[in-house]
Amino acid sequence: MAGIGWRLERLIHRGVSGATAAYATGAAVMALPWVLTTVVLVSLPAVIGRGRADTATSGTVVNVAYAVALLVAGPVQIVVSRYAADRLYEGRLGAIAAPFCRGLATTFLVCSVPAAFTLLALGLPLRAALWGAALSATVGAEWTALSVGNGLCSPALVLGAVGAGSALSFLLAVFFVAVAGLGVPGYLFGLISGQTLTLVILLVGILRSLPGEVDERARLLPAFREYAALAGAGLAFNACLYVDKLIAWCLVGGETAALHAGASTIAWFSTIPCLAWIFVEVETRFHRRFRRFYLALEGGAPLAELRRDVRALVDEAARLLRGAASVQAGVTGFLQLAAEPWARWLGLPHDAILPYRLLLVGAGAQALGLLGLILLYYFDLRREALLSAAGLLLAIALFTAAASWSGLPPSVGTTLGCSLGAILTWDRVFRGVSAVLQHTLLGQPYGAERRGSLRAERQQSIR
Repeated sequence: MAGIGWRLERLIHRGVSGATAAYATGAAVMALPWVLTTVVLVSLPAVIGRGRADTATSGTVVNVAYAVALLVAGPVQIVVSRYAADRLYEGRLGAIAAPFCRGLATTFLVCSVPAAFTLLALGLPLRAALWGAALSATVGAEWTALSVGNGLCSPALVLGAVGAGSALSFLLAVFFVAVAGLGVPGYLFGLISGQTLTLVILLVGILRSLPGEVDERARLLPAFREYAALAGAGLAFNACLYVDKLIAWCLVGGETAALHAGASTIAWFSTIPCLAWIFVEVETRFHRRFRRFYLALEGGAPLAELRRDVRALVDEAARLLRGAASVQAGVTGFLQLAAEPWARWLGLPHDAILPYRLLLVGAGAQALGLLGLILLYYFDLRREALLSAAGLLLAIALFTAAASWSGLPPSVGTTLGCSLGAILTWDRVFRGVSAVLQHTLLGQPYGAERRGSLRAERQQSIR
């Protein structure tokens, strides 16, 4: 989301504390959905109590609610955030508020209804289905607001909103279960209350950053048609986070599938430093290079200069890949060495160590694939982004299924699928960035017809 880069740079220049805040913001924006899901599920037995039927019920409700929010709301988040980024680039801030609010309303609807029907189909009572629908709608709207707010609000507000909401969620959940004795409804009400607080803080920050005059004629529906390929890419990538677990449960089942799911969840935590680094680097140094190219293009720069800028963009993409791979390799190497003591500390069975080691590599490859998709989004290579995400999903599904059928651990196939998908994604990135000048001249997505004084206004609006 273009617009936050200068704020991140200002934070980084403040020293260690500022840099910590900048990278923490990146971690919150890039990893909040599945980290929050994991923390909630891990805390369930501690809050409600082990061995109770309520624990299984609430676990199912939370799992379904968060999965639906991640899968269904993902395309909405991509379209809404891309729409807001384009209006920010054009300097039309008044055209953001109304479509953004309609996008939030859409998120509430598309998350709550599927979550409720899924829980009812699983045999849960109507009351549990309604709680799940409310939770899914709330977190889906929260993540949509986060996707827009990270470009319009200060990192301090974003980080504060996430921290305050998460803390309130768990405090209220513990209070309503342990003190008030409300059981599962109290636990879910606490979670919903905390996520609602995050949503409200983000909404206040977003609306305050926008002008008071709202363009009610602005419409979001055309953006869904225009960015349908990007929405499909987002849906496919989010599905990648679940497809291997689903295949393992269907083809293998039992303890092997449970070990695979648990190891996958823990392995994904290893990508948090890499994802935070990606967020900061893309929104600062890469965005400056990206913006310089398009401003030169719209300013009528000579073809030789534009070609030099394209080569600089290719070099910058390669730098991002090397940097992200280095960060992830360092974390993965450390966790590989610490796998056995780490498993003992977490109380994991010895059989979970091999899947965990393999999935550390797979999660890292998937994080690098995500970086490639982000760059394809940046350059408006929508078809390439959709094909890359679909290829990643297909590779994970096919290799996981093949490993399960052949008697190998599903994690072997998942790791191979993630690695192959990341390689294919980056092949498209380098080919697409190398041809970006041709693509942009054939059809400029950022409104190159705006000239003169409006260009200075647009540069100022980015800041």
